[in-house]
Amino acid sequence: LHVLLLGLSPEAGSMWHLILFFGLAVTGVFAEIFEFDDIPMPANTLNSYYVFHVYASAVATKVNANASITFKNFDIKWSDGEVKKGYDRRLQVSLIPWSNFRAIVNLTSFCSSSGQVIFKSHSNGVIIFNPAEQKEKTIPSEVTEEYLLTVTNCDDRNGTAMLKGQVVVKQPHGYLPGNKTWTLHWWSWFTFVNAFLCIMWIVAMACHRRALVYVQKVVAGLAVIAFVEGGVAYLDYWEWNDSGTRHKTFDFVTNFVYSLRYFATLHLLTETASDSGIVVESFPPPSKLKMAIVSAVFLVIQWMWGLVVSNKYCFMIRPQITVAFTVLGALLWLVLYVWFYWQFPSLGTLQDNNLACKGVSVFKFQMVLMGVLLLATVVLLLQLADILLVNTPWNLQWVPYDAAPRTVYTLFLLAMMIL
Repeated sequence: LHVLLLGLSPEAGSMWHLILFFGLAVTGVFAEIFEFDDIPMPANTLNSYYVFHVYASAVATKVNANASITFKNFDIKWSDGEVKKGYDRRLQVSLIPWSNFRAIVNLTSFCSSSGQVIFKSHSNGVIIFNPAEQKEKTIPSEVTEEYLLTVTNCDDRNGTAMLKGQVVVKQPHGYLPGNKTWTLHWWSWFTFVNAFLCIMWIVAMACHRRALVYVQKVVAGLAVIAFVEGGVAYLDYWEWNDSGTRHKTFDFVTNFVYSLRYFATLHLLTETASDSGIVVESFPPPSKLKMAIVSAVFLVIQWMWGLVVSNKYCFMIRPQITVAFTVLGALLWLVLYVWFYWQFPSLGTLQDNNLACKGVSVFKFQMVLMGVLLLATVVLLLQLADILLVNTPWNLQWVPYDAAPRTVYTLFLLAMMIL
C-alpha cells in the first residue's frame, strides 16, 4: 500500500503529479468541475488530484444559499474486463478536509479487510462517494474548507481500474473557487485603472502627435496590452464563476497577453538601453538575434511561471517547484536590469544641448529603473513568503501574484508617461 499525495508524496509521486498538472494545463481542465477521463487507478492506492476551496458562507443577499458537491456520470472499467461482485465497491471517491488530513488519513494503512477505505479520528467532515452504489449524488456543505479530492482503490487484485466521472462544486457566489472571489474583484479594478491610463495617454499623444518619439509609442502599446490583459482576465474569471469551467480560450489569451506585456517591456528596455529607443526605432541587426533568443527564453519562463503560481493552491504544487520558477525568472530580470542600467550613456559624455536634454531623460529613466527594482524586490520577498509559509488567508491570496506585481508595473508605466 502506498499514498501519492501532492505536497506529501515521494519524489516519484511529485514528478507524476507535475506531469499531470501540465497535462491538465494543456487540456484546460482547471475548474470547479473536475473531470476524471479514463484516469488509471492502480490497486491498493490512495491518490489525490485537486484541492477544492469551498466557501460555504452565504454572500451578499443569498442568505439561504449553501455550497454543494455533486458526483455524477461515473463509470469504472477494470483492466481484466471482469468485475466480481463487491469489488466495484472497493473504489471510492472522497473529499477530505485538508486542515485535518494527517489526523484523518493513515498514510500506511487505509483499506480495511473488507476492501473499504478506513479513516482515523475526526472523519465526520469527510465526504465519500461510491460510484458502484450511486451514479449521481449531491451533498451539501456548510463548512468553509479546503477539500482534497482523492480516489481510493482497495482492490487486492493485480490490475488497474479506469475511472470516468465528474465532481462539481457549486458555491453561494457561483462556481469560482472560494479563494478566487477576491481575485475577480481585483481584475475589475485593474481593468478600470488601465482603461483610464490608456485614455489619458492616447489623448496626450493626440495633442503632441507631431513630436512623438518611439519610446512614447511603445508605452502606449504597453498600456493597451495591460488593459487587454485585465479585461480578458476579468472575463475569464466571470465565465469561470458562471459556468464552472475555465474557458480554454480566455485562459490561453490571458497567459499570452501577460507574457506579451513583459516581452514588449523587455523589447522597450533593450532598445532604449542600446541608445536606439529614444531617437530611432531599431538597433543594429547583429543585436537582434541575441534579443530574439533572450526574448524567447523570457517569454517561455514568464508563461510557465504564470501557469504555476495561478494554480499553486488548487494543485498544492510543491514549494520547491514554485520557488525554482520564481527565482529563475527573478534572476533573469535582475541580470537584464543591471545590464539596462549600466548601458545608458552618462551625462558627462553628452555635448550639445539636445543631447543634454536627452541625458536628463536618461538620468530620470535610470532612477525609474532603480525604483522599480526596489519595488520588485519587495514583491519577490512577498511571493517567497507566501510560497514557503503557505498560510496566506483566502482573502489575501490575490495580493502576492496578481495585485503586487501588476501594481508595480502600473507604477512603471505611469512613471514612463510622466517622463
